Amino acid sequence: MSARTSTSEFAGAVDAAYRAALDSLVREHAVGRLFARDAALWKKDPEHQKIILNRLGWLEAPSWLRARIEELAAFAADVRAEGFTRVLLLGMGGSSLAPEVLAMVMRVSPGAPTLEVLDSTDPAAVRTAETSHRLDRTFFLVSSKSGRTIETLSQYRYFRTRLESSGIRDAGRRFAAITDPGSALDRLAREEHLRRVFLNPVDIGGRYSALSYFGMVPAALLGIHLEGFAERASQAAEVAANPDPARNDPLRLGAFLGAAAKAGRDKLTLLTSPTLRPLGYWIEQLIAESTGKEGRGIVPIEGEPLGFARYYSPDRCFVSITLAFEPVPELTSLGAELRQAGAPWVEITLEDRTELAGQFYRWEVATAIAGAVLEINPFDEPNVQESKDNTAAILMEVERTGKAPTGEPRSREDGVDVFASEKLWSALTSQTPGHPSLEMLLGRFFALKKPGDYLAILAYLERTAATESSFAQLRREIRDAVRIPVLQGYGPRYLHSIGQLFKGGPDTGMFLEITADSREDLMIPGSPVTFGKLELAQALGDARSLDAREKPTIRLHISGSVAEGLATISHAVERALVALAPA
Repeated sequence: MSARTSTSEFAGAVDAAYRAALDSLVREHAVGRLFARDAALWKKDPEHQKIILNRLGWLEAPSWLRARIEELAAFAADVRAEGFTRVLLLGMGGSSLAPEVLAMVMRVSPGAPTLEVLDSTDPAAVRTAETSHRLDRTFFLVSSKSGRTIETLSQYRYFRTRLESSGIRDAGRRFAAITDPGSALDRLAREEHLRRVFLNPVDIGGRYSALSYFGMVPAALLGIHLEGFAERASQAAEVAANPDPARNDPLRLGAFLGAAAKAGRDKLTLLTSPTLRPLGYWIEQLIAESTGKEGRGIVPIEGEPLGFARYYSPDRCFVSITLAFEPVPELTSLGAELRQAGAPWVEITLEDRTELAGQFYRWEVATAIAGAVLEINPFDEPNVQESKDNTAAILMEVERTGKAPTGEPRSREDGVDVFASEKLWSALTSQTPGHPSLEMLLGRFFALKKPGDYLAILAYLERTAATESSFAQLRREIRDAVRIPVLQGYGPRYLHSIGQLFKGGPDTGMFLEITADSREDLMIPGSPVTFGKLELAQALGDARSLDAREKPTIRLHISGSVAEGLATISHAVERALVALAPA
């Protein structure tokens, strides 16, 4: 990488596998073939190669960006001149995660609007986005590659209607769209007279789009210095194209990730300094959706609270990403202890925040290389559509009957209903006298854990400081007691990021889904369903998909206060873990 980024590597227990993978990549001329767009680097069959060849435009993104800096700066200046003080981005997955990183990590230039991202269908989250800032001072970005994303289109309809009903004239000029040429959103934007349509290169996939319009339009609106950003990205591209592995950090990182996964260390634990925490969200999506297929993949663990070395299972590899001016002593000591025990660890240190551009490109190349090591296609997402199809079927039933097909709860305790498949319920309640408590059910659920498993807590709730704190505590307690990696994500957001891996990746996941009643639901204009019903349908659709694969999945539904429901669940988990904690 550039002189502003330093990297140290310790392959540890996977050293032999790492060296073999790197040697193979060099022998197969992987770097040259990547930049020559040789689809055979990943797959030989024509169908896969067709998909791959239409997803490699990101390789040229740094030079593409350089040619559009003036255009982006002019657009941002026009928006700022009209007095907008907030940009609200409506998008999911690849359309929203890079902008969120930029908004949370980079320093906004003086006078630039703030940037918020709405990637939820939770009614409380939509309402917060509406009320947290004046709508007449808000400019909206509607971002979707396909233009058919139900969440994004529902959000657009809602806010367009709210602006028009409040008497704002020419509401379309308060929206810009980012999409592919000819998409449904492209057509909608022109029909409804949106201020601007940014047509992204069609050969850039969503999760590889950080340095395209999807990431750079928000960057321009934030006032980020795009010349410097493009320069850092170009430097990263030069490094990635170097055939010498000693001088090619992205190549070595990809070899490390792929080799570790093949050697049984497939739990990529991402540890960052506090400022860089949002970068983990973006890396999680990139890695999981790219590699989680054909029963293989790398399982990214981002945001897990730090703990003592003894709490980390032996199926992990580690990448730490920190800022030079933001030391994290506990992370340094954890790394030293784990490396002493042979844990594979890559340490990346950035001199400043502008190195994000280089990190975007570095991880995109590394992910593509890891896909070659794992012999999978890192540019498709074959299982994402399943949950969408299940959601569509459930929404049809909601429209027909007026309610979601939730079924009857297996048990109920203090406002928390428990749902599980017949097979899983039988396993949890075998030889149980009387009514099973939530504590007992959770204890037996955690006890199903096998070596190499991970647990994912999937919350269809508004993401707030309170929920973040609750889930951080749950993740720490479960990991420490059960010695299992614990992921956590919010639905439906995770369906567009790590959801592909849950269904197409290694058969090692356990899933704890949390849903809640919508206390103040919101109608979706032009739709017979509400945001709350859409959110519940998405939760039920994904649970159906996981159940169909016989992946252990429990859904806990909170019927009252979310805070009280999370407290009930937390207390039950605490009691259940006492009996499971290793001596």
